[in-house]
Amino acid sequence: MKLFILFFIFITSIFAHDLDVVEKYFVDTNNSLNIQEIMNHKDDFIPIKKYNLGITKSSVWIKIDLKNNTKHNLKKRINNKMAGINLIDVFLVKDNQITKTYKLGNLREHNKRENDFRISYFDIELQPLQKVEIFIKQKTYGTMEIRWNIINIKDFETYYFFQGLIYAFFAGILLVMIVLGFTLYFIFKKKHFLIYSLFTLSVGIFQLSVAGFLYQLGIPLDLNKFFIFFIPAFAMILFGLFPLYFFNIQKNEFKITQTIIKISIVLLTIFAFTQFFYRIYPDVLYFSKFYVYIIFILMLTILIFSIRMFLLKKDGSIFYLLANIVYFFFAGLYILVAFGILKYAGFLYYFISIGAIGQDMVLAIGLLYSVYVMRERNEKNIELLGEYSKLSFIGQTMVNISHQWKEPINNIYSSITYIEAAREFKDKNIDTIIDNNLEIIKETTSYLKETALGQLHFYKEEKNIEEVEFCEEINYVIRLMEKEFIKKDIKISFDCNDKIKIKIEKNYFLNVLMILFENSLKAFERRKIKSPKIRILVKEIEKKLEIIFEDNAGGVSEDFIEKIFEKDFSESSSSGIGLYLAKEIVSQKLNGQITAENKDEGLSFKIVI
Repeated sequence: MKLFILFFIFITSIFAHDLDVVEKYFVDTNNSLNIQEIMNHKDDFIPIKKYNLGITKSSVWIKIDLKNNTKHNLKKRINNKMAGINLIDVFLVKDNQITKTYKLGNLREHNKRENDFRISYFDIELQPLQKVEIFIKQKTYGTMEIRWNIINIKDFETYYFFQGLIYAFFAGILLVMIVLGFTLYFIFKKKHFLIYSLFTLSVGIFQLSVAGFLYQLGIPLDLNKFFIFFIPAFAMILFGLFPLYFFNIQKNEFKITQTIIKISIVLLTIFAFTQFFYRIYPDVLYFSKFYVYIIFILMLTILIFSIRMFLLKKDGSIFYLLANIVYFFFAGLYILVAFGILKYAGFLYYFISIGAIGQDMVLAIGLLYSVYVMRERNEKNIELLGEYSKLSFIGQTMVNISHQWKEPINNIYSSITYIEAAREFKDKNIDTIIDNNLEIIKETTSYLKETALGQLHFYKEEKNIEEVEFCEEINYVIRLMEKEFIKKDIKISFDCNDKIKIKIEKNYFLNVLMILFENSLKAFERRKIKSPKIRILVKEIEKKLEIIFEDNAGGVSEDFIEKIFEKDFSESSSSGIGLYLAKEIVSQKLNGQITAENKDEGLSFKIVI
């Protein structure tokens, strides 16, 4: 019997609690009750069955009854894991008397708060067998989490130390993604890289804000509110814009999807703008509940759109679809928590960060894949560039040849006619006439042959880098077009040091030069310039060669000066391919750069090789 009693006492001691805890809550729908009134309405408190109340305007009072069941002092830390934007007042009551108060919450100024830790907590010490009542008043503009955890101080510090390491790891990954996105943007100048970087940056700031890290670092309270309520709207705007640029969607494509995205962006912008008035009307922060609906509609639209892109086999669509599945899942959990359907517990503490990291990593892979695709296409374009450049000059070159050959052919015809006339009229000097005119025909034919062979170096298959006398090559193009310049009374000014030699694929450079000449000729003709002039200046600067090409054709509108090298851009009725092709040749084939600016009476191009 004694053995049984000892065994019973042992088992009981195993399952005994050192602390009895009873939790109840009361919703103050009018936000009007103070602690004294609450203490007189203890019977109105009801047991807690649901810890997450979602987004609510009402103040909520939590009543926690504690009893120390041991014969020694107990020191515990009581905390609420939801950082959030909240105001928390804690009242410790013993024998119906308030013995201690705490001012907490991340909506409270730092100098008015008990501590600056990222979540709200307070410590309590109980004497042996002591009972105490704790009343906690909570008001929040986000999700109302009314669960308060009672934990040993050492366990608390260990838990949040490792939590800090986890968030630091998340922040490090996001930082790498941000740097990657900005780097790709500055290299390729594609807007979707910039949107991705700004979106990732916004998500990172929001994560650190909503988890309380930025508040703990002491940033101003208004700025913390801005990060929590404004930044998400900005992030979702970027989220909606990203696929339009990533897949290069045109205005007449996917009209319904684009309409939903644009409407969502407008509503998110309005919501973000209203947040600036929270000091005048604090309840404007509760609009976040409607903001969640917009987010859900936008996410669902983007998910459906990503499925469509995948079915259409668009480049990178598999990565974009996976990223949206991840984002939709975790953001969906966030929405369920915001409406109080799910508890803010377990892995849900980190689900926003996990979702953000997962989405960003998959998108990063998609962006790198898009870079690979661009590179592959670029290499194919470069292969076609030479052939296309030759074809684009055939028309102009044939015009130049016709001007060069017109007079020599007339000379040959005149010589033949002269010989025939002398023979018919039995001119006594017919032998001299035949000899002289045959010499003219021979020289003229040789000129035609040299001209024809000269044209071939625009169209030869082999492309060799060779050392050339740079000024002589430019002179060659000027001589080639000389008849055209004389016909249109265009004055050419050419300043170049004859000693300049350079290793270059000269055919490509001469093609670029012909593009610039053709561009000026068209501008002269279109604008009816009375005294057309073209100036070419070549100079060596350190180890670089700088070529200035200027005309007086009136230049380009300042609104378009940045666009003249874009594909298909033209101020006239031409195709607009010429200057785009020139830039591609200079950058891809000559390893140089070409820029343009309005100067004096016309347009000035600068080529640096």
